[in-house]
Amino acid sequence: MEKGKAFPGNLFFYLFLGFVSFGIFGLIFRSGLFKITTLEIEGNHELLGERLMQHLEELKGKSIFGVRSWELGQVLKNVSGVKRVEVEKIFPHTVRIRIEERKPEIALETSAGLTCLDEEGVEVPCPRELQPQVVTVRELEKYRYSPEYEDLLREVLALVAVWKGTFDYPLEEIRVTGKRLFILRLRNGIVIKCGGALNLKSKAHLLRPYLREVNIRSIRIFGFDLQAGEDIVIITGESQ
Repeated sequence: MEKGKAFPGNLFFYLFLGFVSFGIFGLIFRSGLFKITTLEIEGNHELLGERLMQHLEELKGKSIFGVRSWELGQVLKNVSGVKRVEVEKIFPHTVRIRIEERKPEIALETSAGLTCLDEEGVEVPCPRELQPQVVTVRELEKYRYSPEYEDLLREVLALVAVWKGTFDYPLEEIRVTGKRLFILRLRNGIVIKCGGALNLKSKAHLLRPYLREVNIRSIRIFGFDLQAGEDIVIITGESQ
């Protein structure tokens, strides 16, 4: 026999081994041992179970080998309200799904009612009752069909992010009164006029002590204007 030439018997042996392996795998694949019986869902606090479960019900009873994690993750990511999703198969019969939901940050006041958006400006379902951390945005709709709308929306979202990252006092609403003028109202009634997120951030160190005094000592001040040079202006009456 020439060196390196395969024996015909070896070829038949490998074909037989492959056929047997394929058959065994087929039996395991169809057996009840690896059928999905448990779905573990983590992070699903706000989403309606109905919207989520309609994509998952068909998994039960399927073989865990037949589930592609990345494919299922992509399907679930398209469910309204889902920001990120991670799918993990835990053998022999569990699929674990970790979900990060899109949470409403602002509620836009429109003629048709409230439209909720998350921190990225993606529309999400509004809860039946607005939560305290959701900021109501008024008068932005009048710019809806103008070139300024997207810039104003981004500025509002940036304002909310700066406020929540800098101050401990609950912000209730933002009123858009012009391209560079936003009026913030706190839950204690104090109003703050500013020219945008950068203006608010640059005056935060000046504003914080005043808010503390108002909160602790109940000083009667209507609000603050952050647009005046390097200082802030105390507003003593609503007419201002």
